[in-house]
Amino acid sequence: MTVRSLAGLAALNLAYVLVGLSFLWGVRGFRTWGAVLRLTGLGYLLGVAAFGVAWTALLAAGVPFGGLQVVVSLVALAVAGVAVVLLRGSPVPRGLALPRGTPMLLVSAAGIALTGLFLEALFRAARLHSLQAYDAWAFWVAKGKAIFFFGSLDEHVFTTTPNATYPPLQPILDAAAFHAIGGADVVTLHVQFWFLVVGAVAAIAGLLHRHAPPWLLWPSLLLVLVVPRFGERLLVPQADMLVDVFVVVAALLLALWLRDRAGWRLVAAAVLLAGAVNTKREGILFAAAVLAVAFVVSRPRDWARLAIASLAVGLAILPWRLWAASHDLPSGTPTSFGGDRLADAIRLSFEVLYSTARWSVVPLVATIALVAAAVWGDRRLAAFVALVSLLLFAGGVWSTVGFEELALTADESGNPIVRYTGSIILLAAVAVPLLLCSVWRRGEEP
Repeated sequence: MTVRSLAGLAALNLAYVLVGLSFLWGVRGFRTWGAVLRLTGLGYLLGVAAFGVAWTALLAAGVPFGGLQVVVSLVALAVAGVAVVLLRGSPVPRGLALPRGTPMLLVSAAGIALTGLFLEALFRAARLHSLQAYDAWAFWVAKGKAIFFFGSLDEHVFTTTPNATYPPLQPILDAAAFHAIGGADVVTLHVQFWFLVVGAVAAIAGLLHRHAPPWLLWPSLLLVLVVPRFGERLLVPQADMLVDVFVVVAALLLALWLRDRAGWRLVAAAVLLAGAVNTKREGILFAAAVLAVAFVVSRPRDWARLAIASLAVGLAILPWRLWAASHDLPSGTPTSFGGDRLADAIRLSFEVLYSTARWSVVPLVATIALVAAAVWGDRRLAAFVALVSLLLFAGGVWSTVGFEELALTADESGNPIVRYTGSIILLAAVAVPLLLCSVWRRGEEP
């Protein structure tokens, strides 16, 4: 690891930020630089998703992947965002609109400081983290190296490695990171995953900033960062964390869209879900669950816009599916639902969901918050979170039942149920501040 490699990674991730912010500037507009700062994390995730989706399509079409092509594509994506800004006539941001000095500002400062300490410690770990997880070295990083060295979706690597049906967005990000680093350095690669963690935290905090008080926001966010299952796997170079972040932040955007009908939230959610379906096979199930529930809890007049967003997400997965079909890769979906494994699969899913050894108190707190919001708070929000969680839970059960080769165990080497459950836990942690805030504010009403 060298200063040059770290600087290269920093430049690459700054480019993701600029791409995403140019997109947000075009579809949303920014009145103040404070708004730009608040949505920088979301902009970062949008930039990552847009870059990954674009290159999935380009690689499937046979376009070579190299350092120059990475730079050109990032510039092109940023220019496209600026073009939207010019077409819409979005004004240049002015001023910072700094918050006033209140006790809540001190709580925010404390939360940011504690989160910063955690992220600083995580960075020091990332700088020296070795490649240990089986899935990481067996196929995730191996695919990234193939794109880096061969500049393409190498047929041998992408059809013979384990889990060949997984889409290539995460390996594409790995390959771009290798170009930024200056070589296939699998130790320094872990710093790229640190950037993803920072971007996810900033995106969630920025979106919740005006919708939940700091004393609800920061404890929930800090808790989910340090629970055993998340805390020990934040830097593992696999796609599990990224697909969860894409889906959960998209779900958060849709939950807020159901409140204010701000069109930019729906557009941003569609981009993130497009990233999710190109990141992991189960990302398709996750995206379908989120969009289906949005249809259920929204008003009929909103269905046309939701349908357009759903169509865009569906089209985003087509390039990879066409490439996979042309190379005789199976769909990778479960083949059945039912049989004598169903009861055991449901029981296993419940045990994993409410495992304090893995998730600490997050599931219990989320359940209490969900019930409280359903009774005394925002019932539409509670219904959205509950239905999405239920569908994700059902997806985990379906996976255990449908793949008969999976053992009825919580051991991740024999069953991915823990990874399915991680998306529910992250959604719960993000939703708790909104759910409890709706109860608290309803209680303040005369």
